[in-house]
Amino acid sequence: MKRRTLWVNLAIGAVIVVVLGLIVVSLRPGEEPVDQRTVTASRGDVSSTVTASGTVERAGVVELAFTSGGTITSVDVEPGDSVVSGDVLATVDDTAALQQLASAESSLAQAVQGAASSDASIASASATLSDAKRVAKQTNKRNKLAVDQAQESLTVAQDLWDESCLDPNNNLCPNPSAQTQLRAAQASVDSAQRAFDTAVENAANNAIGYDIAVNQAGELLTQRQNQENSACEGTGSGTSVCTSAQTATVTARQAYDNAIRARTTGLLVDQQAQQAASLSLASANVALQKAQTDLRKAGEDAVRSARQALETAERVYEQGKVAGEQSVRSAQSALTSALAARETVELPDGEELTSAQAAIAAAQTGVAVAEQAVEDTALVAPLAGVIGQVPYVVGEVATASAATGGITILPDGPLEVVADFAESDASGVTVGAPATVTFDALAGAEAQGTVVAIDPVATTGATGLVTYRVRIQVPDAPEAVREGMTASVSVLVAEATDVLVVPEGAITGSGESASVLLQGPEGEATPVRVTLGLQGDNGTEVTAGIDEGDVLVIPSADDLSFPEGGVPGSGRDPDPDGPFGGGGE
Repeated sequence: MKRRTLWVNLAIGAVIVVVLGLIVVSLRPGEEPVDQRTVTASRGDVSSTVTASGTVERAGVVELAFTSGGTITSVDVEPGDSVVSGDVLATVDDTAALQQLASAESSLAQAVQGAASSDASIASASATLSDAKRVAKQTNKRNKLAVDQAQESLTVAQDLWDESCLDPNNNLCPNPSAQTQLRAAQASVDSAQRAFDTAVENAANNAIGYDIAVNQAGELLTQRQNQENSACEGTGSGTSVCTSAQTATVTARQAYDNAIRARTTGLLVDQQAQQAASLSLASANVALQKAQTDLRKAGEDAVRSARQALETAERVYEQGKVAGEQSVRSAQSALTSALAARETVELPDGEELTSAQAAIAAAQTGVAVAEQAVEDTALVAPLAGVIGQVPYVVGEVATASAATGGITILPDGPLEVVADFAESDASGVTVGAPATVTFDALAGAEAQGTVVAIDPVATTGATGLVTYRVRIQVPDAPEAVREGMTASVSVLVAEATDVLVVPEGAITGSGESASVLLQGPEGEATPVRVTLGLQGDNGTEVTAGIDEGDVLVIPSADDLSFPEGGVPGSGRDPDPDGPFGGGGE
C-alpha cells in the first residue's frame, strides 16, 4: 500500500514539473526579429574618378616694368583691360631722354661735321647712310602694313565661304548673297519637279480615260454587229431593217476608230508634255548644280586670290628687308671708305678705325643708346592678353627696383589647374579625360575641365611619394577664379552606363570570391556568388549572378561568418546538397 502511494506521488510530481515547464516556456518572451537592411539591384551608371589638389595657373604671364626711373605721365590701362601687341600701357616723363637723344644726335652731327671739314664726301656718305636707314625702316613698315592687310583680306575671304553655302536649306552660310542665289536655283528645281509630277499624273489620268472611251466604243460596236446579224438573218439582206442595222454598225465602227485615234493622239501629247517637263526639271537641276559649282569656285577663287596676295605681300616684305639691309650696308661701306684715309686708332677689340670713324661710331652708339632710352619711357604690350596688376599711378616716381613690380599681362586663353597625382592614380589618367574642378576659396563654385597634358617624368617628394604632374584646362572657369588659388580636381578614369549596380556595402569578398545575400520570399538571406565589373565611386557593377529587381540584404557581422564550405559556386542558387541547401527559386 505504501509503495503504491509512493508511485502515485511520484507521478503527480512529474506532472506538476511538466506543467510548470510548459508554463515557463509559454511565458518566455519570443526573440525579437532582427531588422534586415536591404537594397534593390537596379540599372544605372557607374563611374570611377581619381582626385588631387592643385593650383590655378595661366601660362606665359608677362611682367613689364620701366628700366629706368622717371615720373609717370600716363597710365593707359586698368586691371581687366584687353590689349593687343603694340599697345602702349604706361609712360614716364621723356624730357630727360629726349634731351639725351638731342645731345647724342648733336654729338653725332658734330663728329660727322668734323670729319667733313677735310672731306665733304664723308658728310655725303653719312647722309646717305641715314637716308638708307630711314628708307629701309619706312619700306619695312609699309610692306608690313600690306602683309597685315592681305592677312585680313584672306580672313574675310575664308569667313565668307563655307561648304554650308552649297545647301539651300542650311541657314549657317556666312554669305547671304551666295545663299540667295542657291535658294533661287533650288526654287526653280522645286517648281520644275512639281510641273513634272503634274504632267505624269495628268498622263496617267488621261490614259485611264482613253482606255474607258475605247472600251465603251468597242462594246457598242459589238452590240451593233450583233443587232445587224439578228436583223439581217431575220428579215433578209436588203430590207430596211437590215439596212438600218448595217448603218448603225458603220456608225459604231467609226466611233470606235475615232476612240482609238483619240487615245493614240492623247497618249502622244501626254508623252510630249512629260518629256517637256522632264527636260525642264533636268535643266533646273543642271542650273542648280552649276550654281553650286560656280559658288564653290567663286569662294575658292576668292580664298586662293587672297592667299596669293598674302604670299606676294610677305615675299615683298622679305625682299624689302633684304634690299634695305643691302642699302644700309652699302651706305655704311661708302662711309667707311670715305673715312679710310683718316688717322687710324686701335680699339680694345683689335679693330682699327680712323679717329673720325671712331668719333662717329661712338656718337652713333650714343644715339642708339639715347633712342633706346626714349623707347624705354613707354611700356608696350609685346603680346595680346588681359591686364592683371597695374601698380603705377600718374605723378608718382617709378624706379627699376619698385617693390610692387610692373604691369602684368595675362595671355589670352583659358585658365589651367596643375595638380600632382599619385602614381597609382596617374596611371588611369589620359589626355582628353573630363574633369570636375572645385575651388577652395569659392564655396559651391565648380567648373568642368579637360586633361591637356601629363608630365612623362615623375616627381619624387621629400617623403618618397611619387607623383605625376597633370595639367587640366578649364575653359569656363567662374569669373571669381584667380591665378594661385587652390583647386581640387576629380578626373574621370572609367565609366559604365546602363549596367546593373549595387552598393559596395552589399558585396562581400572580392574577385572570384565576391558574393551577395539574396533575400528570399520568406525574408531569408541566401549567399549568392556574383561577377563584378567596374567598381566605381557611386556603386559597383555586377555582370552576372543576380538580376535587376533582386532584393539584397546588407550583410551584418553575423552574416559575414559563413559555415564551413564557403559561399556556393557559380550559380545564383546554392547547392541543394551543400551547407546552404534548401533555397532557390
